[in-house]
Amino acid sequence: MRPLLLSVSAASFILAAAPVFAQSDDTTTTTTVVKDKGSAGAGAGAAGGAIAGAAVAGPVGALVGAVAGGAAGAAVDPPREVKTYITTQQVAPVSYNGDIAVGQVLPDEVTVYDVPNYDRYRWTYINGQRLLIDRRDRKIVAVVNE
Repeated sequence: MRPLLLSVSAASFILAAAPVFAQSDDTTTTTTVVKDKGSAGAGAGAAGGAIAGAAVAGPVGALVGAVAGGAAGAAVDPPREVKTYITTQQVAPVSYNGDIAVGQVLPDEVTVYDVPNYDRYRWTYINGQRLLIDRRDRKIVAVVNE
C-alpha cells in the first residue's frame, strides 16, 4: 500500500509542476496594417479571419478563419469601379417596405439596373440607399452610399 501511495504522490507532484515547467518567457506579437484595402476584400478578409481564428482555436482555427474571412471579404467588397458607377448614376428611388440588409433577396418587382462591364452585378436605389445586387439570385451584396 505504501509504494502505491508514494507513486500517487510522485505523480501528483509531477502533474502539478508540469504547467510551471511548460511556461516560457518568449512572447510573439503580430501586427497587421492595412493601408488601402481597395478591392482586395477577399485577401483582407482571409488575413483577418486567419488572425482571429488562430487566436481562438490555434492552427486549425486559422485555416477555418481564413476561408470564412476570404469568402466574407469577397462578398462585401465590390470593385471600386462598380461603387463609382453606382454612386454617380441618377435614377428615381424605388419605394420598398422589406428588409434592406446584405444577404436579403429582393423580389422580382424591384427594379434593378445593369452595371456595365460587370456581369455579376446589378444595382438599385431603394429608400435613399444604393444597393449592389448579385445578378444570379438577387441577393443584396453591399450597401454603397459613398
